[in-house]
Amino acid sequence: MSAELTHLKDRCAGCERSGKPMTKEHLFPRWLILRTRTHQTGIKWHTKRRVSALAATIPLCADCNNEFGNDLEAPVATIFDQIEQIQGLSDIDAELLIRWLWKIKGLSWIATNPDGNYIRAGTLRQRVLYPINDIRHKLILALCLIRDPVPPSGEVPMGIDAETEHDAIFVSGVFSRLAMMVTLDLFEGLIPVQYDRYRLAPARDASIQQQVFFPGIGFVHGDEAVNVSIHSSQVLTVAHDQLALEIFRKVENGPTETG
Repeated sequence: MSAELTHLKDRCAGCERSGKPMTKEHLFPRWLILRTRTHQTGIKWHTKRRVSALAATIPLCADCNNEFGNDLEAPVATIFDQIEQIQGLSDIDAELLIRWLWKIKGLSWIATNPDGNYIRAGTLRQRVLYPINDIRHKLILALCLIRDPVPPSGEVPMGIDAETEHDAIFVSGVFSRLAMMVTLDLFEGLIPVQYDRYRLAPARDASIQQQVFFPGIGFVHGDEAVNVSIHSSQVLTVAHDQLALEIFRKVENGPTETG
């Protein structure tokens, strides 16, 4: 285990339980690593040193590892194929993508912030696996395809660009042929024009399987997508962090005489 992750030696990053048998979870799933060839080209990890994406692992208890794999990784791998084949997404597919993005960003944040509290109202496992009825109708999935994932740099993109300090909703990144963002509807106007947008339905209904979201091509190549994602994420990060901080302060201060 690397020095940066010693705080997770006995505490699961997913459920925060201690004393459970631990396993190693890849930050990015193996199927995506192989698709982007980042096991060969490498990614920047923690201290910004470049390592094979297969070496970027985080300790998870066996329960979280199994559930994340079964409930998120397996179906999302199929969803990636659907999008690239222009087959569209259902509302449930869109929710799964959002949860998957939250998982990757959350694991990365927890790994690099040993004294932080990423989800103030619960654990990462609760965020990515439990019902989200209270915020579902406020979530926007922004998504577009990249025509040529192999850019002039020669490296297929795979990474998270959102680095919020207080907010645990906004996330953005570029993964092979897909550029994705999750934002609150309040900040939909800050999403780059290249992205198509979909707002989740107010309630989850697994019986509705029809495709309702058909994202198109927004970028010519991966370098273009990464540059737009990085710059727009800076603005969206500030907006989401400011809102989250305002909410936390109101909760900590409690109700006032005027309500």
